[in-house]
Amino acid sequence: MTILTQAEQLEIEYPSSDGEPMAESDITRDYITYSVEAVKLYFQERSDVYVSANSFIYYEEGNNQAVVAPDIYVVFGVATRQRDNYKVWEEGGITPDFVLEITSETTQTKDQETKPKNYRSLGIREYFQYDPSGDYLNPILQGVRLINNQYEPIAANNIAFDTLWLVVQ
Repeated sequence: MTILTQAEQLEIEYPSSDGEPMAESDITRDYITYSVEAVKLYFQERSDVYVSANSFIYYEEGNNQAVVAPDIYVVFGVATRQRDNYKVWEEGGITPDFVLEITSETTQTKDQETKPKNYRSLGIREYFQYDPSGDYLNPILQGVRLINNQYEPIAANNIAFDTLWLVVQ
């Protein structure tokens, strides 16, 4: 006779949606769409790069509350295919390498304080924030790179408000 524990009887669900509408401005939505399409185009010849946006990344098996949903993210070393959500344990423990958040008035605090801590703990190597309006970040594009388990700023070469670049190695 087989006896199932209560934990085995309850299958944990990992939803693809939280039931809430995405409250994106037209500008944010357009930048997210453009960014995803541009990055997919850049990596189109590679079958081991996954690019997504506003989808859940579950990072702890058995805990559907251990979840993040970056605006845009890129994962190297996993199959290029569509997913309902991204479960780290089903992808060989591989977490995203790159995250970009489109910063706004409502997301600024999370983007600058909460998310970097969480992303660092997940080992996300590069974290960028972009402020298309220029109201919340100066410069409008900021990036950090994970070095010795700490985020270090990536120097920005700022020519003008909307003209800058960051050197990514």
